[in-house]
Formats: sequence, structure tokens, C-alpha cells
Amino acid sequence: MTRFVPILIAGLGLSACAETVGEIEGTFIYNGQSYRSVERQFVSGDRSYSRRYISIGSRSVSFSATDDLDCNGAIREARERPFDR
Repeated sequence: MTRFVPILIAGLGLSACAETVGEIEGTFIYNGQSYRSVERQFVSGDRSYSRRYISIGSRSVSFSATDDLDCNGAIREARERPFDR
């Protein structure tokens, strides 16, 4: 576990430097249920990327904006574990 701490800190540092340059609202369908989604575009240095955010109850989950399987997994995990311990 302690070997992942430097990676986590580096990742948080990089995300703090990213600038939000756009936002698109939409929906995402999972198992026939519609969820409100927001896709945000970020720029960090010469790199740009997008993340999708979905609200599930009082929680917000984030995942790749281009990978629906990642979205399905994040929603499934959030529904199975409603509160992080």
C-alpha cells in the first residue's frame, strides 16, 4: 500500500494543475436507468483529456469519458458500495 502513495500524490498534483476548458451535460444509460452526466474537458500543459461524472444518490463517480465499460464498472461499484470506508 505504501508504494502507491507516491503515485497517488503525483496524480493529485497533476490533476491540480489541470484547467477545465469545457463542460457538456448529458445522460448515461446503465441497465435501463438514466443517469445525469457531465463531461468535463481538461488541459494540463500540452495534454488534454476528458472525464465523465455521474451522480448516484449523494455520490459522484468519475471515469473515462471515452470508455463506456469504465462507466459501467464505476456505476456498478458505486451501487455495490454506497459508502467508502
